[in-house]
Amino acid sequence: MGMQRIKHKAGVVLAATALLAGGSSIATATTAQAAATATCWSTDKTNNSSLKTKMNGTYNLKDGVGSVCGNLRSVAEGKIFYVWCGARNPDSGVLWFLGRVAGDTVDEIGYMSSDNLDYVSGTWSYCG
Repeated sequence: MGMQRIKHKAGVVLAATALLAGGSSIATATTAQAAATATCWSTDKTNNSSLKTKMNGTYNLKDGVGSVCGNLRSVAEGKIFYVWCGARNPDSGVLWFLGRVAGDTVDEIGYMSSDNLDYVSGTWSYCG
């Protein structure tokens, strides 16, 4: 688990504890604001890369850049993922790739975190 997630979870636990103990409205506003900052980012669908990757586990293909985005479907470990372009999630700084799973049509493209992929060959460029 990353350091940011640990800090975030600790903050949520502290805020929840303050609320249960009759904490101030400041804790409530801070918690609500933190929850509202996560956004599902989308980018232009530009195929400007030649990167070929392989899934290093079973993960969900997303409809946008970020873990808060909706799931399109699960992709199994070992599947080939062809990258069209990359984008950094402004909320977390994590690099995400837009692309398609080998055997899928171009209508079935989606986003995958770079953390879930292993390099096979090629290069990538930023989206749009």
